[in-house]
Amino acid sequence: MKRWMPVVAVLAVSALILTACPAVTPQVIEVPKEVVVEKKVIETVEVVKEVPIEKIVKETVEVPVEKVVVATPVPLPTEITLVDTNSGANFQWYWQNQVVPAIQEQLGVKVNYVVSKEAELLERMKAWQPGQGDAHLLFTKPETIPNALAAGLELETLYPDKADVIPNIEKCPKSYLESVLGVPIGGKGALYWRSQYALIYNSEYIKDPPTSWKEFYERREEWKGHIGLVRPDAKSGASYRIPYSFLNAFVKMTDEEGKAIPLAELQATPEWQDAWAKLVDFYSYAKLPIPAEPPNMFEDFNAGDTWISFYALDYSLWSRHQGTMPPIIKSSFLEEGMAAGSDGYLVVPAGIPEEYKPVVYKVINFLLSDDQQIRLITTMWQYTGTDIWDKIPGVVWDTIPPWEKMEPARLVIANKEVADYIKEVGPEALVPK
Repeated sequence: MKRWMPVVAVLAVSALILTACPAVTPQVIEVPKEVVVEKKVIETVEVVKEVPIEKIVKETVEVPVEKVVVATPVPLPTEITLVDTNSGANFQWYWQNQVVPAIQEQLGVKVNYVVSKEAELLERMKAWQPGQGDAHLLFTKPETIPNALAAGLELETLYPDKADVIPNIEKCPKSYLESVLGVPIGGKGALYWRSQYALIYNSEYIKDPPTSWKEFYERREEWKGHIGLVRPDAKSGASYRIPYSFLNAFVKMTDEEGKAIPLAELQATPEWQDAWAKLVDFYSYAKLPIPAEPPNMFEDFNAGDTWISFYALDYSLWSRHQGTMPPIIKSSFLEEGMAAGSDGYLVVPAGIPEEYKPVVYKVINFLLSDDQQIRLITTMWQYTGTDIWDKIPGVVWDTIPPWEKMEPARLVIANKEVADYIKEVGPEALVPK
C-alpha cells in the first residue's frame, strides 16, 4: 500500500490540472486552393532543379568563340590634305596664315595645304584606287563640281545627307547648294564664300562714275587709254567675265527660265551682232597694251595710267590694304548686271579612306562657323557663304555694299557657250593690234 502512495499522489495532481484546463475539440482544416497553386510552383522549381548541372555547363561552353566581338575604338586621323584650285594670291595667303593655323589650334587637325589646278586635280582623282584618295578636302570653283561629276568622279553629298555632322551648312543658301552655273549638283559642295565683281575706279580722277554698262560705253571717250582690262586669254576669270558682263547689257543670253540660249541662235540675231561690235570697239579704248594678268593692271593703277576697271571686289580692296592699289580706290554698281566671281566650294571626294571623312566634316563645319565667316569678310572683303548678315559688324558696309543691294545686280555666268567663245576668239578678235 505504501508503494502505491506516490503513484496515487501523482494521479491526484494530474486530475486537478486536467480539471483546470479547457477541453480541446478536434478540428478539420480545409486546404485552400492557393496551396494547390503553391504546390504547382514548387513542382516547377523541382523540375528545374532536376536539370543536370553538367548539361547547363556544356551548353554554355559550346557558344562559338568567333561570335564574341570586342569593339576596339579606331583613332581618327589628325592630319589631312586640302587641295585648293580656286584661290588667287590673296587667298592663298589667307589660307596659309589665317585659316590653317586656326584649324590646328582649335581642332587639333594639321592641314597640309596644296595649291593645284582643276585639270591636274581631276586627273589625279581618276587614278585613285577605291578608298585610297589622298586629297581629303577640296576647295574649288563652282564649275569644278559638275566637271568632276561629268568625268564620273564620285563626290560626297554634303547637303542634306551630312547636315547632322555639318550643322552650319544649314546657314548656306539652299539654291547655291542645289546648283551652280545653272547645273544641278545635288548638295555635292558646301558654299564657303561668294565672290563678286564690281566697278573699280580711282576717285582722284573720276568723281562721277558710270552707273550702267551702257553709260560706261557712251562715256568711253572720257577715259580713253585709262580703262583697265585684261586679255581674254589671261588665267584670271576676268578674262571672260568682263566681256560677258558687257555683252549681257546689250543682249540677253538666257531665256525667261534662265536657260542658256544656244550660241548659234544668238549669233544669228541683230542684237548679238550689235553687242559684239560694241565690245570690239570698247576694247580699243583700253589702256594699251592690255595687261596679261590682273597684277599688271594693278601696276597701271598705281602708276596713274589706269583710272577705271571692272574687277573682283575682294581682290581689289585687299590689294588696296596691301598697298598694291591706290588708297583712293572705290567701288560701285553697274545696273545691268555684274558678273559673280569664283564662288568658293568645299568638296569631299567619295574615294578617300572612310576614317578621314568624320575629320573632314568637322573641318568644314568649322569653316562655316560664324566666327570664321566673319573673319573672312572683315579680313578679305569676301561675301560670306552663310547668311549671317545680321552678325557682321556694320563697319564692313562702309567699305563694300550690303549683300541685299549687291545680290540683285549679281550676274551668274549661265551661258557657258558664250564664255567659252570669248576665251577662244577673244585674243584675236578683241585685243587691239
